Amino acid sequence: MMKTDPILSTLSKLISLYDGIAEPTGEHNLTALLAKNIARELDVEEEVTFSTRAGIPNSYFVTYHSELLKKFSQLLANRGNVATIGVRYSGYLKTTGFDKMLVQKIAPQNGLIRYLDAFPKTTRYIWCHVAYTAEADEKKIGMVSFMINELTGVAGVDIGDALLWESDRIPVDNSTSLARMDFSELSNLIEKTSSRLIRAELDNWYAKLTRARARDSERLKAYYGTISEEIQSKIESKQLEGEAKDKELARIDATDRELERKLIDIQERYAMKVEAYLYGAMVLYLPTVHIQCELVRKKAKRIVTVVWNPFTKIIEPLRCELSGEPVYEFYLDDKEAKIISPTVRGEI
Repeated sequence: MMKTDPILSTLSKLISLYDGIAEPTGEHNLTALLAKNIARELDVEEEVTFSTRAGIPNSYFVTYHSELLKKFSQLLANRGNVATIGVRYSGYLKTTGFDKMLVQKIAPQNGLIRYLDAFPKTTRYIWCHVAYTAEADEKKIGMVSFMINELTGVAGVDIGDALLWESDRIPVDNSTSLARMDFSELSNLIEKTSSRLIRAELDNWYAKLTRARARDSERLKAYYGTISEEIQSKIESKQLEGEAKDKELARIDATDRELERKLIDIQERYAMKVEAYLYGAMVLYLPTVHIQCELVRKKAKRIVTVVWNPFTKIIEPLRCELSGEPVYEFYLDDKEAKIISPTVRGEI
């Protein structure tokens, strides 16, 4: 698989959101076909090749400091939207055989799961696109995308090739009564999921900043420490007393204050500031199978719904009710048979 430069990966995502076509033509090159109005806004040709290497003939050189990315960032602020579409499944939507699939996939570690029923049911998914800008010693912009199942509340699910064929997309009545998450709960889930994904994308850069901050801090401490040691040696070697000693001690105190000020400057210089917002979302109505099952822990029982997605041919995970993480293996609490992931259970 061809490795793509992170700048070009960001450009590719932004171009696709503006009805353009982008295709990597090398590790450092990206060929794009832009919509006329977007090309005009960016002041480039409709057919253009972007490159992260200077001096490439017939290409537009881009870096994280490029005016092009700044313009894209400004466009993003004015283009967010929410769309709703339905997807038709042309195959046979089976409703049998889920009793065995369920117990093979979903595994309570201290309780039981009992199959009750399975039936076709439309499920709402939300495809979220979160744009972000990160600044430290340089500036980076990017975007993360993820899918949320509104019924189970699981973020990061895969819907397979559900959006592959445009001919299978159908209009839907957005007022249809389907399971929906509470708005505040949904907002919190989007914020937590996007924060985790953005943090992962910026992890290498953050590690680089941390190393640079530590290196510069140690150099400063060594430099000013040497000055203080020399002053202290002067006091001791000359056996200074009274006003002369106080004067040198004042110099040490001033040196320490200057070191503290410089360390604060370094902390601010390498601090990463990240701003993010929900650029756009697509609400998807997918034909699925809802599997009704019962979770049992001692005297506690509850009925939950598990989703089987025909586009992926898998049973989707449930959600830990404490951490929100997707789980196939979990523990049940004694009072209400709440789903608790093994990692969280080890902490409580």
